[in-house]
Amino acid sequence: MVKSLTNPLRDRPTPLGSLITAAGQRLSSELDAALRAAGLPDLRAAHAPIFMVIDAEGTRVTELAERTKMTKQAAGELIRYLTDRGYLQVTPGPTDKRARIVRLTARGWDAVSTGERVIAAFDRWLEHRIGAEQVVELRQTLTAIAATTSAQWPAPDVMTGPSEGQRHDPV
Repeated sequence: MVKSLTNPLRDRPTPLGSLITAAGQRLSSELDAALRAAGLPDLRAAHAPIFMVIDAEGTRVTELAERTKMTKQAAGELIRYLTDRGYLQVTPGPTDKRARIVRLTARGWDAVSTGERVIAAFDRWLEHRIGAEQVVELRQTLTAIAATTSAQWPAPDVMTGPSEGQRHDPV
């Protein structure tokens, strides 16, 4: 007699990582829609990291890369995109002409205001949906997860499960 095979993941609850990703995608989608409605169709939630960490007086490109946890190349691509569309201005540093200082333009400040309104509306909705105390706890939990380094991650011992090519039998 042949045993039927089952996927042991199929009947499990949705993984927390998948839920966190889905929630982030939902907020990103709402932010994208709000930016389009506000007349900023060339902005996406993916541009938010630069807007979130830039100082009012301007910030060096290397500092923006560090703050966003991006490579200098990735940050540079976002900065070029946003500069080409009038959201940012890049100028030489006042004391070191090799350094580049990135500043928000008036259009950039409008984008920051729009983003701030969307995020505040989402936070209010979430407080209404799950409660203010739960939002505080969720923020603390997600902040702790995001701050965890790879060295701190308790990686599971993937070698204790079935070897490659084996499948689980029904329980």
